[in-house]
Amino acid sequence: MGEFEQLTETTTEIMKTLNYLLPMLLLNVPFGCSAQVNHAITTTVKIDGDCGMCETTIEKVGSVKGESEVDWDVDTHMARVTFDSTRTNLDAILQRVAQAGYDNERYLAPKEAYSKLPGCCQYERSLVHAPVKNVELQISAGGDAHQHGDAEDHAGHGEMAMVQDTAVDHLKPVFDAYFKLKDALVASDGNKAKQAASAFDDSVHGVPMEKLDHTVHMVWMKVMEQLMEPTHMMAKTTDIEAQRKQFAILTAPLLELAKAAPQGTIYVDHCPMYEGGADWLSLEKPIKNPFYGSMMLSCGSVKETLVK
Repeated sequence: MGEFEQLTETTTEIMKTLNYLLPMLLLNVPFGCSAQVNHAITTTVKIDGDCGMCETTIEKVGSVKGESEVDWDVDTHMARVTFDSTRTNLDAILQRVAQAGYDNERYLAPKEAYSKLPGCCQYERSLVHAPVKNVELQISAGGDAHQHGDAEDHAGHGEMAMVQDTAVDHLKPVFDAYFKLKDALVASDGNKAKQAASAFDDSVHGVPMEKLDHTVHMVWMKVMEQLMEPTHMMAKTTDIEAQRKQFAILTAPLLELAKAAPQGTIYVDHCPMYEGGADWLSLEKPIKNPFYGSMMLSCGSVKETLVK
């Protein structure tokens, strides 16, 4: 057999081997995020954008390790979104994308977010006039956007008060869950605190964001992730000290939310001893310290009082 014939035969054998092995190898390769995200739900949505930088930003803000992953196509403007249905939902993901400046089929980006995009990323806003859950146009940010007809122009302060009360109602489960969590820590009960943290996490995920008015909506989008992260940690342990460290992180974002959507009289309490100083919220004026429990139950003072 000549050298050329030997080479041809060897090449043929290699190709046969590859044709046999390649399908087997591909079966063991995890595609997308469904291999990393539990309880995965996958859907496709339209997100406006214009370039590779847009793709990077959209995928970065939409993706949270172990919770969600976004894969956006620059040519079709379609995104493949996969998320853990027990930890988040499509609305939460698309809200983050909108806040980063990118219109999508459910939410429009605020004008200020869009205007901050680099010039190459300022896409044609084809979805602006579409019937979406508009985080910017539901209530005018600049006084000129009562977009839903003449009747709304004459709604007056009564209409605004009704919207504010609605926001309070939608957020009430979050605050109720927080106070139950605080009480469990006051009692130094790690098991109850774990259960309460899980309930708090459920309440955060259950907020109908599209129903919040513009001002509260903006605050909610800012604090939502700040509330989720420490709560996830608390719901994974019965270690009361570990729970208390995470609880200390919750107060600042929840206080900001309480000021945007007043929930009645709330006391902002301060403990000067814990971790160099830590705050918590309470419905009661008497001090009951969640960071030390019965060891130093009355340690602390009322730092501020919020009144609706």
